[in-house]
Amino acid sequence: MAQHKQFDVNLLRVFLAVCRTGSYTLAAEELDLTQPSVSNAVSRFKAVIGEELFVRAGRNIKPTAMANYLYEQLNDSFTNIEQTISGLEGFDPITSERQFVILAGDVVTHFLQPGLEEIVKDLPIEIIFREPPDYDENIMENLYQEQADLIIDMQLPMDLRFEKQLIMSETPVCVVRRDHPRIGSEISWDEYFDERHVVIKMRRFNLSAVDLLTDEVLPTRKVHSIKSSLLTAFDSISAGEAIGVSPQRYAEDYLEMFNLKLVQPPFKIRSIDIEMVWKRKYNKNPAHIWLREQICGLIRK
Repeated sequence: MAQHKQFDVNLLRVFLAVCRTGSYTLAAEELDLTQPSVSNAVSRFKAVIGEELFVRAGRNIKPTAMANYLYEQLNDSFTNIEQTISGLEGFDPITSERQFVILAGDVVTHFLQPGLEEIVKDLPIEIIFREPPDYDENIMENLYQEQADLIIDMQLPMDLRFEKQLIMSETPVCVVRRDHPRIGSEISWDEYFDERHVVIKMRRFNLSAVDLLTDEVLPTRKVHSIKSSLLTAFDSISAGEAIGVSPQRYAEDYLEMFNLKLVQPPFKIRSIDIEMVWKRKYNKNPAHIWLREQICGLIRK
């Protein structure tokens, strides 16, 4: 390695961002720099190290073995420094004006939004819930570009830019009209597949909710309708003889409104694990910690 009396720590910050994003352009956006500035910083860091750091792979760039080694050795330490400095910023929920944006579907919003609104009703803080985009890459890009503070959803992808915490596990149940002419308090395998189904289409996975939650290969179901919202599914179920699947606690809140009842599925089905994901740079940020603590506190109640 070439010897230098002084080392510009900003070069390390740029190098780590390029490794993390795999792109000069994305690193420039993250660091609020121009792409030539990022390219220049990488060239200067390469001169310090004395070895090639990135090579072209089609239209993209790929880190060399040396770059991967440096990233593994340096990233955690540099992140800890940034988080420590960030943690020095004060946050008082009584006086600090702040707007938080949370990406979440209807189930999570139903559970969390009323409680969070009650918490901030007398505070100079605003918490906005937005529907997440349909595809994983768009969801994570929203978070990466800081268009949202948190994502709360199921089976989110993971990479080194983010932290993930499991916060809820919901039990799936079958939902039918309360006075269904053929289904009582239980349902057999044959009865389940003899009925027509309101299917909840998971656009992110291109699967139905049931197919996503079971390891069994299920027979083809007779489809009554395909919905993207559980509330519209409940409305269809209440108006006919179709059957659907929903998180139990969510469905319980709408049993009276839609004249529904719950029965256990006739096959093994996994719990719906809902995770909270955020950028690692906010691990020790006081405002972000406050938001995560409020959410976890509501879930524990």
